[in-house]
Amino acid sequence: MKLTDNALAQFKQIIKEKENPASGIRFFTVMGCCSPLLQMEVAPSPKEGDVVVKIGEVDFFFTPDADKILSPLTIDYSDGNFHSKKA
Repeated sequence: MKLTDNALAQFKQIIKEKENPASGIRFFTVMGCCSPLLQMEVAPSPKEGDVVVKIGEVDFFFTPDADKILSPLTIDYSDGNFHSKKA
C-alpha cells in the first residue's frame, strides 16, 4: 500500500484524536454478501498474524487478506474521505 501525503496526515490525525492510546491503524476484512469487505480501526497493537508496516510515522497492521487487497493500491484523502486507486 502506498499513501499520499494527505492520507498519511489524516491517519496521523485520527490516531492523535483517539481518546485511548493507540499505536496504529489496523486493516482487516469481514465477509460481505458477495466478497470480503475491507474495514479499518485504530488499534493499540497488531493482532497475532498481522503484517506490520511503518509508513512515515504511522504503524499499519494488516490481516493477510487485507494486505492482499491493499498492496496494489495508493490511498488518498480528499473531500473528507479516503479514496484508493491502483498504484
